[in-house]
Amino acid sequence: MNRFSQTFLTIALLALAAAPAIAQDDRMTLLTGATVHPVDGEPIANGAVLIRDERIEAIGTEDELAASFEGDRIDIVDLDGLHVYPGFVHPLAQLGLVEISSVDGTMDQSEMGSINAALRVEVAFNHDSELLPVNVAGGILTAHTVPGGGLIRGRSAVMRMDGWSWEDMVIQAPAGMHIAFPPGAADNADNDDLQAIDRVIEQARQWHRAQAAFDAGNAPRPARNAQLEALGPLLDGSLPQYLHADNHATIEAALDWAERQAFDNLVLVGGPDLQYLAERLADSDTPAILTRVYTMPTRRWEPYDQAYVAAARLHEAGVKFAIAGDSGTNARNQPFEAGSAAAFGLPKDAALKSVTQWPAEILGVGDELGTLSAGKRATLIVTNGDPLEPMTSIERVWIDGEEYDLQRNKQLRLFERYRDHIDATGD
Repeated sequence: MNRFSQTFLTIALLALAAAPAIAQDDRMTLLTGATVHPVDGEPIANGAVLIRDERIEAIGTEDELAASFEGDRIDIVDLDGLHVYPGFVHPLAQLGLVEISSVDGTMDQSEMGSINAALRVEVAFNHDSELLPVNVAGGILTAHTVPGGGLIRGRSAVMRMDGWSWEDMVIQAPAGMHIAFPPGAADNADNDDLQAIDRVIEQARQWHRAQAAFDAGNAPRPARNAQLEALGPLLDGSLPQYLHADNHATIEAALDWAERQAFDNLVLVGGPDLQYLAERLADSDTPAILTRVYTMPTRRWEPYDQAYVAAARLHEAGVKFAIAGDSGTNARNQPFEAGSAAAFGLPKDAALKSVTQWPAEILGVGDELGTLSAGKRATLIVTNGDPLEPMTSIERVWIDGEEYDLQRNKQLRLFERYRDHIDATGD
């Protein structure tokens, strides 16, 4: 490039940088003609959703919103006969961390060692994962991405399922500290793994006391320790603890341990055995994340539907819970597991809340997601029926006010490719 070209390019770039940014606050979209399901209120027949930039401006009947904003520049989207729901919020996923389970190089859900308090999952999140469009096509528009492996596993993050980079996709980070309660500690107070957890937590308490003394000018600065430093928000209650425990005895021992440690900001993560501790969870106002609705009984005396009725029993006891289902590549089955729970006694409105409103509230993003209301993110799905039913199709998707191209789903493209080939050849 000659000197003239370089000078011209420099001037052009400076002019572009100095130009006023194009205003985005007038980008408005009106979804009309659909039945709008706010989740925290009654469905609105012939309803409409007004979107301004990334947020929901208003919901109501089509006539109300059309009259209120007549004359404004609005893109009108006719959804006649369809249904609008908030996008599903997956409360316990490894999306963005796991790609191909048989290829170690694509698995980034855990680190070596048992103590990884300083781990941050968002920095390892693969924003180009082929599994993200697949799950978006299933209605999973937000996921609580969590670390796996070890005892103190690290810090999770709430991520939206579309963006240019992991930084662009973070909604909340850190979202919680994850600790796996050792199953062997259920009947052994001297369990080595539990003693290791207790030892690290006590060291963290001492480290933060020393740091506070330094900040007050009363002591030298303690040696830097990223693991102990990361546990500070857990110890002061500002960061939720997600305590993972599975069977009845382990869950009960985990709750006893959390009480001894005085952890108040607690979310219990477990399988169908959560139902056996439902009254205790309700009395302590402890929310829960229910995994594995689709599983077999583990004891000879349990009925075949033991896992399917767990959600209904948690609801009857008054526990706030979210259904997680599969945390891996089949996270998109979450709404179907909620639908199956509804078939086995969970009220239909509660089943819908267990994959939208309640997970958002448990994750601390209830003011942003989970229901359709003014001020929240315009993250929603458009369906041709009940989204908890496998035969329902998700027709269109908006994430933070932008329509998502469902053709990004590789599985859909492959399906259409070979379907068209069969239709054309008859083979």
